[in-house]
This record gives sequence, structure tokens and C-alpha cells, in this order.
Amino acid sequence: MRSLFWLWVVALLLCLVTDSAVYWVARHKISIGLDLALDAALIGGIDENDLIRGRQLARADKAEAWADIILKRNLSGYLADNSVFSFEFYQENDRIWVKGRVDSELPFLLGATVGKKGRMISVSKRMSYQGGYK
Repeated sequence: MRSLFWLWVVALLLCLVTDSAVYWVARHKISIGLDLALDAALIGGIDENDLIRGRQLARADKAEAWADIILKRNLSGYLADNSVFSFEFYQENDRIWVKGRVDSELPFLLGATVGKKGRMISVSKRMSYQGGYK
């Protein structure tokens, strides 16, 4: 009887360790993907004609399209299919900055044993354009 109890405890601890590792790996992958997507939005959104004239103006639609493309390329598989990406673009004079947020729900082993579907991961970042062209 004791061996069944300890086997059950070990199984629960193994599920807890596995769930924790999956959570932190997924969060890190989303964070890296969001960094790359926001970088792509800042650079891809700059209008080349304005840059030639010495102004740093960007287009919000172009920036959002680049961010969405790069994020989907970096988050593959389950994360790409079950993530919601929100994007905000701000521009004042020569200052350009973007905000991005990725919400994703991950299924967990322990959650399945108690009837919960999964746990939400939310990662948000803000980046500003630091370049100076003269």
C-alpha cells in the first residue's frame, strides 16, 4: 500500500516539474519571438522615401504586418496556433515606439487531473526606435 502512495506522489511531482519546465520554456520562446517581432516592426515600418529625406517616419499598417509575420515564423506549432497578438504603434515627431502583447493558453498535466483546461501566459514588451540618421 505504501508503494502505491509513493508512486502517486512521485507521479504528481514529476507532473509538477514537467509543467513548470514547459511553462518557462514557452514563456521564454514567446518573449524572444516578441522581441524579434517588435524589432521587425520598428525597422520594417519605416518608409524608405522619408528615410532618404532625413525624417524617421513609419507607417503603422506596415509595422503591424511585419510584426505579425515575424511572430508567426518564430512561434511555431501549438504556440503559433493558440496565441493572440495585440500590437500598438505610437509616433511623435521623430520618436517611434511600439507595444506588443502575446496571450497564449498552455495545457498542463496537473490541470488535466483536476479538470482545468490550461494556464494563460501573457508577455508584453515595449520598444522604441533608437536610430539616428544624419
